[in-house]
Amino acid sequence: MFTLRNATQFSHHKGWLFFTFATVALASSLSLTFGNGKPLAIISGLDIVGEGSVVLLTLGWIVAVLASRPPGKVTSLLIVGLVFFLFSMTLDLLDEFLRYPDSALWLSMIESIPAAIGMIIMTAALYLWHLEQRAINLQLRRREWDYRDHREIDPITQLYRGDYWQSRVTALQASGNDGYVAIIDINEFYYFNQRYGQAEGDRYLHEVAQLVVMNLRQQDLACRYAGDRFALLLPNVNEAEAQDIVKEVRASISHVAFRYKEDTAAIYTSARAVVAPLTQQGSLTDTLQHLLLQLEDSNSAQNNKNGSRNAA
Repeated sequence: MFTLRNATQFSHHKGWLFFTFATVALASSLSLTFGNGKPLAIISGLDIVGEGSVVLLTLGWIVAVLASRPPGKVTSLLIVGLVFFLFSMTLDLLDEFLRYPDSALWLSMIESIPAAIGMIIMTAALYLWHLEQRAINLQLRRREWDYRDHREIDPITQLYRGDYWQSRVTALQASGNDGYVAIIDINEFYYFNQRYGQAEGDRYLHEVAQLVVMNLRQQDLACRYAGDRFALLLPNVNEAEAQDIVKEVRASISHVAFRYKEDTAAIYTSARAVVAPLTQQGSLTDTLQHLLLQLEDSNSAQNNKNGSRNAA
């Protein structure tokens, strides 16, 4: 179904829309300039239907790509390949209505060349799309642990919610495996929301969620625990390994150059994190309470430090 998001996506592809219609106009102009109309008696309606369908379907594919994909190399190659193919198919369709004199036979001879070039370009685009999908699927496996119930997905970060994280922690404990859990909290996110608005805050959380996932192993799990907090489950690691992973996540967040609307100045934030071991004997509720208390203590210490700095 065509949505507002699809319509908005077109605003990023105005150049490609112009390129598509300019190509159709060029093919039509060449045919009409050099061709002469055929007698109705020799025009094949069946050929017109078949070749016209190919033109319309190619246009439909172009619209679908532009409506569903962001700007980028794969999108550009797909559109270029499809437009080259469309150029040939438009010439082929107009051939059913026009006859070319000997001086313009070159037009009939070259009409298949753009289609061949377009197929080569689309083949390269599809290969890159395949690599892109592999990377996306890897991130999905990191997020979902091969479990899919999209009612449990947070719409802002596209991560599972805290309840799902707790269920996976409980399942890991029941399986007899050890690991570590962590809570990551964005520093002063309340003030970020207050200054830039909730929509920008949601956009920032979405970007942070992508970074968190990218810094985890395939077997790790990241969920949105609550508000500006993310919960991690790190199975089969020791304390040093868990601390290293969380340290890398925090470092990646602190290096996010977030930009507000048209501003060129980057906004930088930071995050706190607490880590705790997970064993079969320990209660998840107790572990969570311990982690949250640590976060609060860390927050109080940070506020006192900021207050002392401001007073000085």
